[in-house]
Amino acid sequence: MNNYFAEDRKFLIIKLLQQNNVIALAELAQKLNVSTRTIRNDIKLLNELLEDAAFIEMEQGECRFYITDHYELEEKKISLEKMQRDFDSPQKRVAYIIKTLMTNDTHYSTEELAYSMNLGRTTLSNEIKKLNKVLYNYGLSIEGTQSAGIRLKGKEFQLRLFILENIYDILYEGCTIQENIQDSIITLLQNYGLESTTEKNFFQYVVISADRIQSGHSLDTMDKKFYTLQQSNAWNITQAVIKELRPLLKQDFNIEEKLFMTIPLAGMRTPTDLENISKMELKQNIEEVIEEIIERIGYELELYLKKENLQQDFYYHISFMVNRLQFGYMLKNPLAEEITKKYPLAYKMAKIAAKVVEQYYDVTVPEDEIGYITAYFGVYILEYSIVQQKPCRIALICSTGRGTARLIASQLKKLLDHNAEMDLYSEKQISVELLDSYDIVFSTIKIPLQTKKQIIRIKDIFDEKELLLHIQKVKYLEKVDFLGEETSGVSLIAALLEENTFFLLDEKKGYLDNTKMMIEHLTKQELVDKQFEQRILEREQNSTMVFGHNVAFPHAINEQREGKLVLALGVCAKNLPSENGEEVKLIFLLALPEQKELDDSVLVRIYDELISIAQNEEYIAEITKAESYKQLVRCFIKLGIGNLL
Repeated sequence: MNNYFAEDRKFLIIKLLQQNNVIALAELAQKLNVSTRTIRNDIKLLNELLEDAAFIEMEQGECRFYITDHYELEEKKISLEKMQRDFDSPQKRVAYIIKTLMTNDTHYSTEELAYSMNLGRTTLSNEIKKLNKVLYNYGLSIEGTQSAGIRLKGKEFQLRLFILENIYDILYEGCTIQENIQDSIITLLQNYGLESTTEKNFFQYVVISADRIQSGHSLDTMDKKFYTLQQSNAWNITQAVIKELRPLLKQDFNIEEKLFMTIPLAGMRTPTDLENISKMELKQNIEEVIEEIIERIGYELELYLKKENLQQDFYYHISFMVNRLQFGYMLKNPLAEEITKKYPLAYKMAKIAAKVVEQYYDVTVPEDEIGYITAYFGVYILEYSIVQQKPCRIALICSTGRGTARLIASQLKKLLDHNAEMDLYSEKQISVELLDSYDIVFSTIKIPLQTKKQIIRIKDIFDEKELLLHIQKVKYLEKVDFLGEETSGVSLIAALLEENTFFLLDEKKGYLDNTKMMIEHLTKQELVDKQFEQRILEREQNSTMVFGHNVAFPHAINEQREGKLVLALGVCAKNLPSENGEEVKLIFLLALPEQKELDDSVLVRIYDELISIAQNEEYIAEITKAESYKQLVRCFIKLGIGNLL
């Protein structure tokens, strides 16, 4: 909803705290243009109104927002909105002005309107100016002068969209038509397995249609794209329902009115009943669009989705979404901000999917819709990155006595999966064949044998956090799952970095020159092949890999190290200019193995960590202070990067 309709301070406080979680009291007061004392009073009142749904704590000049029940919070926000429904709220004033003007085809006296609203003419004039800024987005306007009067100008269809998206509940509260047909519509729609939001929206479209016909403002013409709905099953549903409602409404509906009522059915939310969903048509080229989405995600993120793993309802969701966008039917997504923050990689995938849809259908995909797509990709990541693993076999080699060896084993078991099998050996008992039969090997001594497995050197008493970084590295590079759930928050980025892949960037050079410098060093170490730089530059030319928020993520296929990831990090305390105008402080350079050797779960984790860093100014500030690899590792441990992933 436009800011004009959300200017009540309590709504804005909740919105700002939902976006940021923690805000300084002074900053909140400045944003809302009031004193800190006023904000304190507002928060005290909000805590009473929100009850058990959420609460705001004020401590040391900061406001912290804690949500205990997300759905209850949405209900409380609706209740708050109802409490504001008088002329002191923007929605109520707008609803009254629109209701007055939309039933009059001639100019209406501003003096009479101001008197009926108990407002001064100057105040009313200012209200109309603000309202016109919102109406402009719908091709509507309120025109006229104080002397000649004012009138509402614009197309009937656009007026209805404005009402539906902004003031329907207020405008039609207690409407006779609404009360007469509500139960009938619910009963009639039960046969079609629609979800409740679609039923509610269809009901609202019918009410507006019937009301506007009664006042002599029926739709006589529509854009030609709407007439294609006559070939859809959604049109058949509308026809059947209207036929049954005709005796109650006692009026006829022309084709245009029926097309108008069909819009929420054609652009419905995907119902949970897949048997009923199959009765609805998919867009003709939806298969091609989904394939392009998969291909684009693969190219931009090096993540390769399996088409057969995408659920059928995803195809219907994209198809219905395109209908919504083409026919101007907007869905609100109250959880959009929360979902996109909780699933950052899924959100990035959804943004790519949105670009594909925009290019194919010449529409604009809003954030509310991107939030819905994010949910689908979030489910995909969760469902298809889970791989059943056999119990991990671990060897521990100690030069000390059995008691000390068991003490070390006890320390390790705290970090490892409880299903892991651990065997103890002295240095005299081991051989290459023996060690190669294990998934991972720990040793307190230097092993002179050339084994296929990476051997992790440990001390008798070790730092658990630093050891976890080494274990995490082996876990992903050997594709073995042996960490316990309580240790899953160890940063993979920190684990994959080495002392020779950490770089201090040259503040006198730009992003690309520093990236070339990093690649040159990696090439000399034979970590990447000689054509790797060219592949990076080609990708950069096609689409910049500057992530935003001072972070860049150049990545490409590496033909030098079979099946192994190479991750490098360059840091600079000052901003480095890039070719697209974005400034960069951190360059995460990733060399990927061939697609067939790629473990998507590794990339998913790296992307999630990377996005969490890019979204956190504190993380960036601290990481750029690191002057050595050891400082960087301690920085990641201190910040707890990866703990929330």
